[in-house]
Amino acid sequence: MKITVSDITCNHCVMKIQKALIMKGLNAKVELSDKSVTFKNEKDLEKVVQTIKETGYTPEV
Repeated sequence: MKITVSDITCNHCVMKIQKALIMKGLNAKVELSDKSVTFKNEKDLEKVVQTIKETGYTPEV
């Protein structure tokens, strides 16, 4: 699954989101190039979206 996070603007944003996802035990890849978060397990969607919001970003599902 892929979520767009249009307010990712730099590598600091990428690292901040990536660290938050890892802390929640979520395996996801954050990409600056297309401002996305990609993960395999569809059942993690709600947790991934909530974690991104808690980090201060706006996920677009």
